[in-house]
Amino acid sequence: MRAYRKAAAAIAAAGLMSLAACSGEASQDAEDQESLEESVGTYSLEQAAEIPAGYIQDIQDKGVLTVGVKFDQPLIGQKNTATGKIEGFDAEIARLFATYIFGEVVEEGDDANLVFVETTSQNRETYINDGTVDAVIASYSMYPERLTQFEFGGPYFETGQNVMVSADNTDINSVADLAGKNVCIAEGSGSIANLEAENPDAVITPLADYAACAEALENGQTDAVSTDETILYGFTVDKPDAFRVLDSSNIFTDEPYGVAMPLGETDARNFVNDMIDEILANGDWQKAFDLTFGAAGMPTPDPLPAPNRY
Repeated sequence: MRAYRKAAAAIAAAGLMSLAACSGEASQDAEDQESLEESVGTYSLEQAAEIPAGYIQDIQDKGVLTVGVKFDQPLIGQKNTATGKIEGFDAEIARLFATYIFGEVVEEGDDANLVFVETTSQNRETYINDGTVDAVIASYSMYPERLTQFEFGGPYFETGQNVMVSADNTDINSVADLAGKNVCIAEGSGSIANLEAENPDAVITPLADYAACAEALENGQTDAVSTDETILYGFTVDKPDAFRVLDSSNIFTDEPYGVAMPLGETDARNFVNDMIDEILANGDWQKAFDLTFGAAGMPTPDPLPAPNRY
């Protein structure tokens, strides 16, 4: 697993240095940086003892796992423009998934066995159905209606929908305050229906993705952004002086993130759930959290997620 650990160390170290810079911290001293590089990427997960026939076996046979992730969501799935690497908790779950199939992860060169494909809220269903990706790991909530359309392993993380406003905004302090306000949500996101149900008087303005929504908020083109708190938190880490997430008491949905695959692939779903059980038990889930959300100061969820073996 040396190839994976070296890559993970570089990715995580770069990501944490970026977070520190964005937070206004000057830099880590050499000793702290050396300790950081030695600690990241040392997952315990090994290749599964048994690879189920069918979907997972086919992935192993072709030698590459293609995963759809977000490229624009800090802490979850974000492309590092300096290194080209994909960082965030969803990306770490994808790396663990690949490890469980192949025993190691190689992300570069002709021997790469993990490929990331940029996936948005609008195209993730299409990408699963047309085979563009083998799985989607992109802050994709396991809503009951979606369980009839795709197989979901997980949840591997649980959060809820909240609201982000400009840091200097004093008018919006609750979901109720969104009545008559312009609220940006990514096109195709389930967050649209959630907010319509919670506050039908909010004026929803969809844009292509949440990076566009954050930019619109920063430029004064919308009053708020609403989606999963984890996504919003990532934008406040990048620009703490620009954005403010409402108190967590305003969370108004349950958002269990799952690994989505084609409907009918129940063995593949069970395989993913077995992986999640293992990384929760062996500490790898916590390590992935510490490299991403934890590095940004988010407390570890209590309780931890538990796979829904429906």
